[in-house]
Amino acid sequence: MRSAIALMVAMLLPAGCAPSEEPASEAPGSEVPRGPKEKMRLLLHAAAADARPVGEVTWYTPENLYDYIDGQAEEFLDAGFVALAHAEYRAKAATGDAYVEVDLYRMASAEAAGAVMQPPPPDDALELAPGVQAYRAETLCEFAAGPYYVRITPRLDAAGQADLVDALARAIARSMQAD
Repeated sequence: MRSAIALMVAMLLPAGCAPSEEPASEAPGSEVPRGPKEKMRLLLHAAAADARPVGEVTWYTPENLYDYIDGQAEEFLDAGFVALAHAEYRAKAATGDAYVEVDLYRMASAEAAGAVMQPPPPDDALELAPGVQAYRAETLCEFAAGPYYVRITPRLDAAGQADLVDALARAIARSMQAD
C-alpha cells in the first residue's frame, strides 16, 4: 500500500512543478481569472510540443498591460482585453541565443480579437488551419481565432527561425480549433 501511495505522489509531483504552471510575474491584485488562464496554458502547452520553453510564462491583465505594451495598451483595452500570456520558445535542437516570443491575448470576444487583428493582405496571408488566416512577414506572424489574438515574433535570428514560428502558429491554431 505504501509503495502505491509513493508511486502516486511521485507521478503527481512533477506535473505540478512544471515551469509553466506558475506565472513568472503578475502584479499584485491583478490575477488572471482561472478559466481564461487554464485555457491559455493549454494553448501554450500545444505550442510547446514543437519547441522547448525558455523560462516561465509572464501574465498581464488590464491593470499591468502598460508594463508590456505601453504604446498599444490603450488600443487593446478599448477593444476588450482580458489577459495576456507571454512565453518564449526555442527549437528543440537549437543552440545559441535566438528565441521566439509568443504573445497570446485573450480578448472579451471574437469581435474584440478581430478589432486588434485586421485581415491580412492577400500576398502575406498564410492558412494555419481551416479558416484561420495569419499575417506572415519575416519578423512577425499574427492571427486571430475565437476570442484570441496571437502574435509570434522571432528574436535575434528572424530568417533562421521561420520554421519554428510557423510550427508554433500552426500548433496554437489547431489547438484553438479543437476546443
